[in-house]
Amino acid sequence: MSRKISTAIPLDDHRTTPLPALAEYAGALRGTGAVDFVYLWDELSTWFPKELWTPKNSPAADFVDGGALYDPFIEAGYIAAKNPDIGLRLSTDSLRSGPAELLRRLLTLANATSGPVVCAIGAGEARQTKPFGYKRAEGLKRLEDTLALVRKLYDAQEPISYEGHFWNYTNAFMGDARPAIRPEFWALGGGPTLLEIAAKHADGFEAAVPQAITNPDKFAQLVRSLREKVEANGRDPQKFGMGIWLVCATHDDPDVLDVVLDNPLIKYFAACNGRVDGKNWAEVGITPVMPEGWNYPTHWLPAEHPAAEIRDIVARTSNELVRKSFYCGTPDYLTGVCREYIDAGADFVSIADMTPMVLGPADGAASIQRAVKTFQALKS
Repeated sequence: MSRKISTAIPLDDHRTTPLPALAEYAGALRGTGAVDFVYLWDELSTWFPKELWTPKNSPAADFVDGGALYDPFIEAGYIAAKNPDIGLRLSTDSLRSGPAELLRRLLTLANATSGPVVCAIGAGEARQTKPFGYKRAEGLKRLEDTLALVRKLYDAQEPISYEGHFWNYTNAFMGDARPAIRPEFWALGGGPTLLEIAAKHADGFEAAVPQAITNPDKFAQLVRSLREKVEANGRDPQKFGMGIWLVCATHDDPDVLDVVLDNPLIKYFAACNGRVDGKNWAEVGITPVMPEGWNYPTHWLPAEHPAAEIRDIVARTSNELVRKSFYCGTPDYLTGVCREYIDAGADFVSIADMTPMVLGPADGAASIQRAVKTFQALKS
C-alpha cells in the first residue's frame, strides 16, 4: 500500500441534470481531497427499460429521463471549465469514434485542466452499438487499431502511415503541440484478446468487480499475467496502471440495504450483469437467471426485453444472486474490500454505489460521504 492510489467517483450523465449542478458537484468532490477524478461514461442507451424505470422503483424516475444521456466529452469540457484543476476519467468504446478524433478530444480536455485526463476504451456493448447501427463484432480489431494509433499519433514528430484492421492512415499528422500532462488510454473489459491488445498498446487496464473480475485472487493473477505480457512487449510493467470499478451497495443500516437489494431495478441489473460472463456464476454455486451462454456485452439489450420477460427475470432473481452481484456493506467493509484489491495490484479505484438509484436524491449526498470515507481511509 506504499504506492500512490488514485480514486474516482462517477458523475450523473443524464441530460435532465443541469450541467451547472454537475460542475458544482464535481468541484465538491475535488474539494474533499480524497477524490482524484470524476468519472463519465459514454452511454447512448440506458440500463433499464421503461417498464422498470418508474417512481415506484426509484424516486429519481419522477424527474430523471433514464434514456436521455449527455455526451461525456462535452460534459467533461464544461466541468473542466468550472474546475480547471480537476482530474477527468472517461470510458468509451472503439466503435463510435475514430482514433484521430478520439485523440483530439483527449488533447482538448488535457488543455482544459491542469489535472490528469484518462480514457478507458472497451470493445463495445450491444446496448450502445446494435440499436444505432454499429457492428459490435468489429470491436476488438477496432480496439487494437485505436490503441495503436492514438499512441503513434501522439508520439509522431512527422506524418505517419499505418495499415490496420479497419483504419489505414497515410501521412497522418496532428501537429507538434502537446499538453503539459500526456492523456492516457487504458483498456476496459476483459477476455484474452483484449488483454493481449492492452499489453501491446494501452497505458493501463480496468474492469468492474465482482462482475468482470470476480475476486481479489483472480485480480492478482490477472495483474501478474498482464504485467508479464507488458514486459514481453518491451514496455515497463511498473508504468502500466491496473484499476477496478467497485460496483457496490453500501449503507450503514443493514435494514436499508435489504430494501435496496430487493428492488426490481437492482434485481434486473444483477440478473443481466451480476457476472459479465454468465458461466462465472458457477464459481459461487449460483444458477444464473439468464440463459446458457449469456454474456453481458454481447447480449444485454434492455429495449428488446418485453414487459412479461422483465417481470419473469425479476421474479426469478434470488436474494443470494443479488448479494453476490455487488459488494454489499458499510463503508468500513468496502474499505477492506478495496484494500484486498490494492494488495492484489490495483492502483486505481472507482466506487459505483447502486444505493441512490433506489433511495433517490435523498441518499445522494450520503452515498458520496460513504465513498469519500472509504477513499480517505485508503489514502491515510
